Amino acid sequence: MTPDRTRPWPWNTPFVKLPRDPRYWITLVTLAVIAAGAALVVGAAFAGWTLGLGTRDRAVTVNTALVIYTCLVTAVAAIVALWAYRAATGRPALDIEITFNFSFPNEPVFAAVHDEDDITGWRKLESFKQTWATVTLNNASAYAAKNPGVRIGLEGLGSLGPQEGWQTVTFVSSVGITAIQWDGGTDSIVHGQWSRALPTLDFSDVRELVPGETALVVTIVADGVEPLVKRLPVRVLDQEEYGAYTEQRAQQVTLD
Repeated sequence: MTPDRTRPWPWNTPFVKLPRDPRYWITLVTLAVIAAGAALVVGAAFAGWTLGLGTRDRAVTVNTALVIYTCLVTAVAAIVALWAYRAATGRPALDIEITFNFSFPNEPVFAAVHDEDDITGWRKLESFKQTWATVTLNNASAYAAKNPGVRIGLEGLGSLGPQEGWQTVTFVSSVGITAIQWDGGTDSIVHGQWSRALPTLDFSDVRELVPGETALVVTIVADGVEPLVKRLPVRVLDQEEYGAYTEQRAQQVTLD
């Protein structure tokens, strides 16, 4: 009878799944080493195993078996300690996603108008849904991020109002708030391969101070990692440009 080679091997079927938890394999290997070492010592002591030493001196054989057993157990202990150290000191991989309505993530685009009552001539972002944003702190690593914090600085933008859930860290009398910060503290861990939603943002009445040079500068920190700084360019468009942008965005979203 010819075997059916098109059928998967038993260990590749959905009914046979190998455990992926490293703790399972560490436990299994540790028990196997202990059992093998104990068998080695018992065999040398009572079954006359010579272990390839070429001698019948049982004391020498047993002592050699004990040395081998001790080396094996020490090696397993070192591996377990190394794994525990890596698990305790692993670094998170944090990233930020700021998504304003009608903009792609981390690519804010706003429609702006001239304020007739503003003698500075700065354009103001139109106050509708476009100025509201969600903020998500992502952790791509398997290790948790402890005591996370996020700071958002405004570049070429001003007149930001107080943000609920965010602390004002920089204020300039002529342009208002220029930097805000969120501190998670010890109670806001970002677990491995997880995300945390931060307080929303409201950019209503924000003004463009330096045309063509506007951006959000985001700094992400956590215990044990270097601060990550990201610069997110901000596009401020007039009504006609914004209309063309929304059409282009709608087409791209439809294609995706």
